[in-house]
Amino acid sequence: MQITLGKKLFLYTSGILVLLLLVTFLVLERSQSRQWEEHLRAQSISFVRFATPELLKLFRGSFSPQADGTTIQEVNDFLAVNADLIQVSIYSPNGRLLYRSPGFGSFSTRTLTGSEEEIAPERMLSDQTTTRTLSLPGGGRILDLVTPAFSPSGARILAVRYLISYDSVDIRLAEVRQHFLRIAILAVLSSLLLVALAARRVTRPIKELTVGARAIAQGDLQTRIATPRGDEIGSLARAFNEMAESLAVSQHQLTEKNRALSDANSELRTMQEQLIRAERLAAIGQLAAGVSHEIDNPVGIILGYAELLREDLAEGDPRRDDVQAIIDECKRCKRITGGLLGFARTAPPRTEPLQLAPLVEGTLASLRPQKLFREIVLRLDKGPALPPIVGDADQLRQVLVDLFLNAAQAMAGKGTLTVEIRRDGKEGVVLVSDSGPGVPAELLERVFDPFFSTKGSGEGTGLGLSLCRKLAEAHGGTLRAETSDSGGALFRLGLPLATKENCFDKGPVDSLG
Repeated sequence: MQITLGKKLFLYTSGILVLLLLVTFLVLERSQSRQWEEHLRAQSISFVRFATPELLKLFRGSFSPQADGTTIQEVNDFLAVNADLIQVSIYSPNGRLLYRSPGFGSFSTRTLTGSEEEIAPERMLSDQTTTRTLSLPGGGRILDLVTPAFSPSGARILAVRYLISYDSVDIRLAEVRQHFLRIAILAVLSSLLLVALAARRVTRPIKELTVGARAIAQGDLQTRIATPRGDEIGSLARAFNEMAESLAVSQHQLTEKNRALSDANSELRTMQEQLIRAERLAAIGQLAAGVSHEIDNPVGIILGYAELLREDLAEGDPRRDDVQAIIDECKRCKRITGGLLGFARTAPPRTEPLQLAPLVEGTLASLRPQKLFREIVLRLDKGPALPPIVGDADQLRQVLVDLFLNAAQAMAGKGTLTVEIRRDGKEGVVLVSDSGPGVPAELLERVFDPFFSTKGSGEGTGLGLSLCRKLAEAHGGTLRAETSDSGGALFRLGLPLATKENCFDKGPVDSLG
């Protein structure tokens, strides 16, 4: 069982108080007893010095047992004036007992065993009154006085022995003990009550401090303790409040620094991702530039000879269609290599005001005849009319074509392709969602990495989405992948809308778009 501070203070203080009272009582009792014993001894010596000559006068020199009864009675009456006197004995100089009185008063029935022993010779021969204290077997103490008796000539003729009782002293001591016990009980009860009140007054603020410390340990730094006291506990409470205030300020500063570090870390991560993407695009651009350069030359030669061959063929010649197919494919190869060169250098876009809805609608219309889109349900939700955007129509159409083709390929030519046009603040947003299997959450950002593809082998190069994001960012927009409500893939293309301040009659360098 744990003993609280208040209980310890109460126990220690009360124990010390009781001990002090006990020591005080013992000191006072011994001092009072010694004083009373000294007083009794001095009073008894004075009594024996006065009574001895008068006592001898009453005996008139006859100490025989056949002494006159009147004489014995006179002796007893004379000695009875001393209430503490127990017995008187008269001895000759050689120690022979001449007379011994019976016990006086209440001492007549008490056993005086131990007081009848022989007197030591040195006491018998002493010219001064000698004293000693005797203890009775039945309890109690007596004062043994031996005083010499002198003749008128000054010669020592007898020795008189007086036995004086200590009962009066013991009775007074008993009364003192009783009075002291009553006083001690009252003092102890009063003191214990005061100690309990003092202990409560001391421990209450300590309990408040304990509760406050636990509250701070649990994170409540707004805890404060009232400080009406001007003593050390009040100083401790004020120090506690100062500590709590300092901790609150430190926590606020740490929170602000942590927020600033978190923001800086987010910016650093974004910059790092941009740098990594830029490095990848730079590496791909270098590779694409080399490949395009090597392919452009032979494709250009083939295209030139095919166009010459087409000019030599008549309009009705069936070979003219085959030559035209060669020309178309050569031009397609040049467009592909031109797109690869976009990784190596960024050509300035030919910016012009564009309406987003017709651009999306026209792109879908151009893809509908393709075999891949024949079994796909196309849904277009143009929404309210939007302000125009500023951009390069060919580049934006390339982005839309790649998004639509990726959706169709993900659904394997069967499903629903939904295109929504919305306004989100200062952006025009195109949402392209499909009913395909979707993209896992951990790959939503990686699909924009160069050469990364979720398609099977031979179905894609992994460059389409990378180029699409690059073109979107070149227009001041964004492109990100999400998961649609149906579980398929959802691509969000955001492009800034033109404002009244945009100028469309200048070139791409001076244009605000």
